[in-house]
Amino acid sequence: MPEVPADFPLPDSIREPSEHALAQIELGRMLFFDKRLSKSNQFSCASCHIPALAFSGGIDRNIGENQGRARRNTPALFNLWHYQAFFHDGGIPRLAEVALAPMDNSHELNLPIDTLVRKLWRIEDLNKAFRLVYHDDATPYSVTRALMWYQLSLVSANSRFDRWFYNKSQNLTEAEIRGWKLFNSTKTQCNTCHTAPLFTDGQFHNIGYQNNLEPDTGRARISMLAEDEGKFRTPPLRNLAFTGPYMHDGSFAFIDDVLAYYNRGGDEHANKDKRIKPLNLSAIELSDLKAFLLSLSDSTFVKHRFYRPTDYLD
Repeated sequence: MPEVPADFPLPDSIREPSEHALAQIELGRMLFFDKRLSKSNQFSCASCHIPALAFSGGIDRNIGENQGRARRNTPALFNLWHYQAFFHDGGIPRLAEVALAPMDNSHELNLPIDTLVRKLWRIEDLNKAFRLVYHDDATPYSVTRALMWYQLSLVSANSRFDRWFYNKSQNLTEAEIRGWKLFNSTKTQCNTCHTAPLFTDGQFHNIGYQNNLEPDTGRARISMLAEDEGKFRTPPLRNLAFTGPYMHDGSFAFIDDVLAYYNRGGDEHANKDKRIKPLNLSAIELSDLKAFLLSLSDSTFVKHRFYRPTDYLD
């Protein structure tokens, strides 16, 4: 696995996986990139979660089976071990269950887990791999477990910021350091939700953003609570150089658009977080903040061969 700073808060089970965990990761990697996991054999998990884009989608909403468009922007996949719930609205409580949603969705992989397992039994190379790792034919448990371990292995902690912050082996520019200080200041309060070093609190907040596509109640879709309407999970700020377009509906093409939105204090909503208010940052301050945010992008992560099959081409 890629090297991770000693002080980065990574669980030991991921930092130094056991032989069995490594075998599950390898099988999960095989499944993640295999288009036979879709009904038409034309789409894989990696069709929407593209490695070179920090496992994000690259467009506002990805297209899958039946030429259907996803409801929301494809979330990037990295540093997933700390989340207590998954997807933009936290609708899936456990990482092992995340893969079930795109499998069951007719606009994504369109191959529910029970049907997929029966298909895997007929694919000798894949079912043989399951027998080697789990000593049994593929089952819903082993399919989701292998994919879970692969996703847990997606660790991004080697950005220029990390090399400066943890290893003292990289200098940040003056603008980046000014941006880091501004990020942590009472003027912006960015760090109250985008908490270092993961740069997300994993919680759900309403930032006043008005959905530009079909109506989307966000967290309220899961909790059924009026006070959760318009709340979405805080996205991590790592790898922004690769993960545009931004927001849960992919409506903002550039980082500058996101910064401008926060600088003006967002839109109005009854549930809007009180911390979202006009920042009145100058052009130089916005430039410094952007410079810092881009220093969180991990070019090693998006290129690392450990995360890809040997025959995978971007």
